[in-house]
Amino acid sequence: MVTKVAVLGPAGFGGSYVVNELLNRGSYDVVGISRNPGKIGKHDRYTPHALDITNATIAELIEAFKSVDVVINAFNPPYGPNVYKTFVETVRRIVIAAKHSNLQYFLTIGGTSSLYLRDPATSYETAADSRPFWLAYRRATADSEAATYHMEERIGFGSPMSRSMRAYRSARQSLLSNPGSLTAANRKVIDETEKMVTEGPDPIPDIPIAARATYMFFEGNTTFPWSFVSPPAKYIPGPRTAKYEVHIDRVPLAPESERTKGSENEFDGRLLGISVADLAVAIVDEVEKREKIGKHWSAVAELPGEHERHASYARLS
Repeated sequence: MVTKVAVLGPAGFGGSYVVNELLNRGSYDVVGISRNPGKIGKHDRYTPHALDITNATIAELIEAFKSVDVVINAFNPPYGPNVYKTFVETVRRIVIAAKHSNLQYFLTIGGTSSLYLRDPATSYETAADSRPFWLAYRRATADSEAATYHMEERIGFGSPMSRSMRAYRSARQSLLSNPGSLTAANRKVIDETEKMVTEGPDPIPDIPIAARATYMFFEGNTTFPWSFVSPPAKYIPGPRTAKYEVHIDRVPLAPESERTKGSENEFDGRLLGISVADLAVAIVDEVEKREKIGKHWSAVAELPGEHERHASYARLS
């Protein structure tokens, strides 16, 4: 029996790999819903459904969902001054539409920011509440060519934010390769970048905060079958291994013994990750097994080639 799955954001970073994983398994028909769903390419079992998700009404979303069994929400708004409002309000409408549609399952891809750093029964602190965690995240991103290149591609090559990320990576590379010969210019880049995280008034961008806020639409909600997938801190382009480990509610971390030697930051060197291809495997596995209905979860895998550039977006052949 063929399952019909709609993917919101089918040509984006996460959505494109989910579409490919679904189609490659051979038992799914896929509907891609976005402003330009044909951007990913053509396939006999892929149907593009053009809809501007950020401006779609609830009625339009219900109409888009009416002929499908499962919806996977990989929506990610473009960067801009109103990105928080756009993200939260769009997901609100998507959730209402999902609740009023005859869906078998609704899966949404959130972000690391909503995962708890410790046992949620005793601590409410999430990744987005912790400056030390965010500093470790910034360092880990800068130390990975795959992660840095993906962020440059997503933000826009040559933009001020993209240039600052590349400068920080270059300075970090110099620090790690030969700490004793770090130039004053590179030390300044590192100090200024990290001071914004440790002492600045707004250390975490709006998109992670918005993604965390959307989890509130799901937590404790029993009115429809949902699953909230939060990628781990290191979510980067990379190979498909189809081997992963699931974590519920918590930020996946390596043992304390893996902490970067000499660092006072409890998260340095401990952030785990997964390739976008392997998270797509985990998501489609969940569509099939339905073991995590009503759960907030993440998945991690080995990241070979983390310092290499990989194609960030999948395309249909």
